[in-house]
Amino acid sequence: MLTDVLNSIKNELTDAGVTNVYTIFDAVPIEKKGRNFFTTVGVSSFETSAPIYTEFTVFIPFKAEIEIKVTARESGELAALYSYYDSNIEPVLNQLSNLSSRICRMSLKHDTNINRLVLNVGFSINGIRKIER
Repeated sequence: MLTDVLNSIKNELTDAGVTNVYTIFDAVPIEKKGRNFFTTVGVSSFETSAPIYTEFTVFIPFKAEIEIKVTARESGELAALYSYYDSNIEPVLNQLSNLSSRICRMSLKHDTNINRLVLNVGFSINGIRKIER
């Protein structure tokens, strides 16, 4: 179920025209993600509630804290990183299909391993997974 949630968010971003989007489970090396902006979708916590059973369907409520990491260009500037986030990522997060979401934290750091700025955005989501029986 966790992979489905991450892939769903990745697909929403991709459908909105965001390029170079990866999930935390992708084994693509940094060198192959390109010299431009790239976005990684991960999770910091995930919790499910007791399932609700009907005759033909099982509903599983869940909540999670999702982490979006937007990595700047190799010689990226802070203003360009925020502008990219504001115009490409944030509108998608505010309108995620079938999920209730809320941004709960944002931080910026310089990743010395790859020598790039990384904008970390944490947001919580609530949803219900529907499984046919």
